Amino acid sequence: LNESERLALADPLNDVLALVESLTLVDVDALNDVLVLVESLTLVDVDALNDVLALVESLTLVDVDALNDVLALVESLTLVDVD
Repeated sequence: LNESERLALADPLNDVLALVESLTLVDVDALNDVLVLVESLTLVDVDALNDVLALVESLTLVDVDALNDVLALVESLTLVDVD
């Protein structure tokens, strides 16, 4: 994908980061589900990002190291417009 296909969705991404940072982590299996989902996504629009937000909001997570892994992964995502 070329540079013109990248979206600047900084505000929604910051919302994801803020939400993940605010979680109390509890369930490693649930965290692994988040990691698998985020790794498999190519975020193409706000609806997809909202799906991630909804999933993360529904989870109670547990392990601070695992949370840092989620934060690093989310920060590394490139939001793209495949159209």
